[in-house]
Order: sequence, then C-alpha cells, then structure tokens
Amino acid sequence: MKRNNAWNDEEIQDTVRAYFHLFREQQKYEPTNKTAIYRKLSSLHPSRSVKAFESKFQNISAVLYEEKLPYADGLRPRGHYQAALKTAVLEHIKLSGKNEKSPIEILIEKLKRLRSRNYLPVQGSGTGRYGLSLEYYLSIPQNSSKSADFMGIELKTKHGKSLQTLFSRVPSRYLACEDKNQLLEKFGYFDQSRKRRALYTSFNNISDSLGFYLLAKKDKIVVNKKQIEVLEYDSSVLENALLTKHNETAYISVSSQRLKNGRIGCRFDQLLYCQTPSILRFLHMTRDGNVYLDLTLSEKEGRVKDHGFLWRVPQDAIGDLYQKTQLIDLSVR
Repeated sequence: MKRNNAWNDEEIQDTVRAYFHLFREQQKYEPTNKTAIYRKLSSLHPSRSVKAFESKFQNISAVLYEEKLPYADGLRPRGHYQAALKTAVLEHIKLSGKNEKSPIEILIEKLKRLRSRNYLPVQGSGTGRYGLSLEYYLSIPQNSSKSADFMGIELKTKHGKSLQTLFSRVPSRYLACEDKNQLLEKFGYFDQSRKRRALYTSFNNISDSLGFYLLAKKDKIVVNKKQIEVLEYDSSVLENALLTKHNETAYISVSSQRLKNGRIGCRFDQLLYCQTPSILRFLHMTRDGNVYLDLTLSEKEGRVKDHGFLWRVPQDAIGDLYQKTQLIDLSVR
C-alpha cells in the first residue's frame, strides 16, 4: 500500500495524542521509549512505517517550537508539515487547558531534565563543542541565521575560566592603516612555526606584549598600540551588536568529566539569565579592564584572513553587563 498519501484525521489524532503522552512522561522525569511508541502507532496504522511516525513527531515539535510552546525532548523540530497537523496540535493544546509558558521557562525545564541525566557525551570537537552539545541535547533546529538560538533567547555555554565571546565586529574606522591587510602588514609579526605573517593577540585596558590596549571614551572605544591610535569603534556600533545579539541571553555553565567509555562527558549545571545589556555598562567595564578585544589575522598565499574582531568578557563579569540577571541552579527541580 502506498505510504506517501496525505495522513487522515484518525492517523493525525492518534499521533498527536501519543506525542503529548510522551511529553507528559518526560515532564515527570519518567523513562520513555520513543521507538516502542512508533511501533505501536504503526501497528494501529499499518500503512505508516515506524520511521513515518518518528518524522511526524518531529513535525509536531516544529509546530510547537514555531509557536514558542513546550515540545518533547529528543525530537528535533522538522518543518514542511501538513496544515491539518498544525490545526490538530493547536486544538489539542486548547482543549487541554494548559497555561502557556515563556521561552525561558521552557528552556529551564529542558535544561533541568538534561541535568538529571548527569554527564552526557560531548558532541563535536574544538572550541565550540560544548555549544554544539547543548544544541544537540536541546534538540533545537539548526541555526544558520543570525537570529537568537532558542525562541528568541541567545544561548552561550560557559566552561572553565576562559573569556566569554560576545560578538565579532569590524572596526568603525581604521586610523593608522587603511584596512585589515595593512593592519597585518604594519602591526603583525612573522609566525616562525607556521611560516606566515600573523597578528594574534588579546588585550584589555592594559597593554599586551605587542603594546595594544583599549581606551574607552565617551562615545567610542579606541584601540591603541603604545601611543598610536590604530582602530576606532563607535559606541553606537557596539551597542547595536549588544542589543542585536544579546538582548536576552542564557549563559549556561558546563562541567566536564571523562566517561567510562573514555569519551568526555558534559553536564549543564547553572543558567545565568540576562536581559537588556547596557552600552554604558560596557564602556565602564572596558575602563575597569573587564572587556577584551581579540585580533585574529594571518596571511596565506597572499590573502589576509581573520576569524573575527572578537569582543570578550571574563566569565565572572558577564552579569555586570546587563540591567536584569537571574541565576538558576539546574540541579533543583
């Protein structure tokens, strides 16, 4: 029998009921078996495969995610669903009489369920592995745009004592050079190990080994090298970056531990929920030495590449940037 025909009302209703039963069990921290659910549904509706019901569950997650409603764990939202499915999902919610939750409440509940599972295998590698792991275990859609990660909330993982990257912005003006090519040519150094010209450094209001430092003024931040003004950032540019990327941000503390199988595991322990960053606070933090700029330029085969002009802050100073903050212990149910 063909399996690519439109789903009928009975198939959709049974699928929606099964999805929300699974979700209720997850909310009670009960063990669940998705595959067994799909198999049961497929036995009731033989024209649909186990895989088809899994995809339909992901479609339901997509409906809920788009409506900023709680959705089941482990079911990454998948678009391109039937209009009839969306109607059935929203009608089910309406009839159930459940109160809607805010995106941050949905996120906290999901993170607490993840915290109850203790250490989970790290996904991916490199410096972004904990962020990738968070997105994987939250089952959120892949974010290829510049929009926030989770229902309007930007997600940032905090591991160890390293600086937290806020954003990358090119300078408003090059003062002592014409562009990044000349910046590297005039102020870079020869990297003997990689046989290339490079400019990799991180500095705050105190001079680094190359002589770079930040000077915060009333309406701008100037990058100096000794007594030379090299780059300039208008405060309006930095404020736009803060408000665009970090108007509502969840900083999630991650701990790590080696698992029995030898892999590295990660656990999500705390959430610092921050709202409304302030450019005045940012400038004040710059004067206090709690804002860093990283230059990441190198030349390869005659082309200058950079990994961004990265603005970063110490982990313990993040809260100083925002007008509203809330710390949540994810181990407390």
